[in-house]
Amino acid sequence: MTWIGGIFSKVNMSQGELRKKLALMMETACPADEPSAVAYHRCISSILDDTHGQALVKVSLSVEGTPPEDIYTDYQEKLALIYDGHLYNSKNTEAKLSRARCRVNETAAESLVYLLAELPGNLEQKVRRSLTGLDGDYALAVSDTDQIVISRDSLGTKPLYFAENNKFSAFASNKKPLWKIGLGEVRLLRAGMLAIFDHEKVSVKKAWPLHKKEINIMSMARAVDKYEQALCSAVRKRLAEVNHTNKVGVLLSGGVDSCLIAKLVHDAASGLGMEAIAYTAGLPDSPDVNFAREFARELGIKHKMKILNINRVEEYIPKVIEAIEDSDFVQIETGIGLYAAIDMASQDGTRVIFSGQGPDELWGGYNWYPKVLGKDGRQELCRRMWDDFTKADIETLDRENKIAMAHGVELFFPYLDNEVVNVAMSVASELKVTSEEDYLGKHPHRQLAIKMGISEKYANREKLAIQHGTGIHGVLDDIARRNGFDPALVKDIGYKSEGITTEKMGSSARYGYRYTGKKLWQVPQHVQLFLHALAYRKGLLDKSVRDRVGYFLEKARLSSRVLV
Repeated sequence: MTWIGGIFSKVNMSQGELRKKLALMMETACPADEPSAVAYHRCISSILDDTHGQALVKVSLSVEGTPPEDIYTDYQEKLALIYDGHLYNSKNTEAKLSRARCRVNETAAESLVYLLAELPGNLEQKVRRSLTGLDGDYALAVSDTDQIVISRDSLGTKPLYFAENNKFSAFASNKKPLWKIGLGEVRLLRAGMLAIFDHEKVSVKKAWPLHKKEINIMSMARAVDKYEQALCSAVRKRLAEVNHTNKVGVLLSGGVDSCLIAKLVHDAASGLGMEAIAYTAGLPDSPDVNFAREFARELGIKHKMKILNINRVEEYIPKVIEAIEDSDFVQIETGIGLYAAIDMASQDGTRVIFSGQGPDELWGGYNWYPKVLGKDGRQELCRRMWDDFTKADIETLDRENKIAMAHGVELFFPYLDNEVVNVAMSVASELKVTSEEDYLGKHPHRQLAIKMGISEKYANREKLAIQHGTGIHGVLDDIARRNGFDPALVKDIGYKSEGITTEKMGSSARYGYRYTGKKLWQVPQHVQLFLHALAYRKGLLDKSVRDRVGYFLEKARLSSRVLV
């Protein structure tokens, strides 16, 4: 796991001020009381260019059996590269290098920085050319004497944020370091984008946006075969990146997505001499806990569970807000079970965890998809599925990565491998969601699970969102009320969450509720106010949002309803 950050001065910033801000960013990004700080040793590498007013820093958690990575520079040390994640196809990069520059046992990152130095053009042009066709899960930054360019892969598998004022600009793997150095409004760099820092401003441009594929897989048999090849390769590729470790984890909910990944990882890891361990969190007798327990027993995988109650859920809420730097209701309720499971894995000494995120958008798994098909037609269904998939970075991946980051854990998303995505996007939607009565969906995905030996009990288990499968959704109302936040308070102070932010997180909140039970999916206003209050108290809001939340909390304080 790696955290990256950097600063670019727009004015003549003193050497002392540049170093002070960089140190403050590192201290905030990696506090001493964070779970990962206690368990693992950190390796810090930095480059400070006082002459040109810029700095790069990389903080890595040491991994058994591998030397710490430094900042990568080219032969003449005019370019520097830092990244979080993994670069897979080093041979593709090496093929672009001149023969004189190729070295034996060169890493993908070393090949990339040498290629950047060789390519013509300015820094933006070099980055665009070198990253085209690169297979990887990454967020990275490249600097020369005049600019810094930051970028994320086309699927957004690693988070990256940036901000600026009239004196300097900065970027980091999370928001808190940017807030701490005085940047009040932090922006997310979206998937497939790049941002160029110079002495005047930060310019954001499209780089590697996702494109729809030609639909050329029309039969179920061919879809399953192609999918099997791509997914098995994706799992092996990621295991090869961590072959130094003796165990890997899998997040297991007992649904088809996590069961299939658990099966593939368990089988492949055992062949490499690694132990696979499944982790599950939820309330007693919740569906996820029961299904996961039974599946793990049948598969023969080592399984650890954390059983939650209302008090434990309440304890986790501020920790989740701190980790994901967000107070959105959907983000928090989906993050609690994940946080509990990753927390358990981290305490168990597991550094690498496989996640089952991705199939619902790729293969048509949400239970409102057939209703979209019936009401608005197949073209609208395909549009919705594509829109949901392209929002995975901001709605799912950033949340999960930052929870993992807080625990010093590396997350892998094999369902979001480039080749897996290409296969899924080439399959006709008629094979995914067959009709408006098809509330199961994801048929090629489920058929592959059955082919791999997974019982239909799990392969054809109906989709449950994590907050419902773990039982967490139902207890948040009670927690908010016992802290003094109820519908009467919302009415008294005139609070509406839409007045804080108009952005809806998650397809259920954006539109899914219109096709299913509204009560199940609409955000309870008093719970959202409670979450906003917690984030406000911890200083985890952009300034504009903080001001709006503060206005309502002051009204609540004056009403003597809650202690702010």
